[in-house]
Amino acid sequence: MVINRLKPAEEMSVKYRIVKQSRPGVKGGGQYKYYARACERRKIDLDGLADKLEKQSSLSRGDIVATLVGLVDLIPDLLLHNNSIELGELGILSLNLKSEGAPEPRTDGYRLIKGTEISFRPSTKMKRALRMADYSKSKTSEW
Repeated sequence: MVINRLKPAEEMSVKYRIVKQSRPGVKGGGQYKYYARACERRKIDLDGLADKLEKQSSLSRGDIVATLVGLVDLIPDLLLHNNSIELGELGILSLNLKSEGAPEPRTDGYRLIKGTEISFRPSTKMKRALRMADYSKSKTSEW
């Protein structure tokens, strides 16, 4: 499979805006600070992703869609069977539990579990690629 880069760097600029935010959990909100937050994000759905991959590779759109749909069906099953899924240079998917705390260990510890979440840990290569980000302030930012 041959993959070509997407657009030139100037079109890959991460848009941000400045937001005023207090510290959560502090009575009265504490002192306000200003933070940069990513904004103007666009969602790319499965079909959009398949279209982009088709243009960059020798695979057909049908093959790409079938593979992605297969992953959507397969990943939850693998995670629920205590597997972490290493996706090569993309990263690792794993299952995490949301749980309450208890003052003592309990034999009915399963009652502490409030749900599950999927965790994604990007690979070193992915992290390195994202370090090359260029940033530009959104025209909608107040500050």
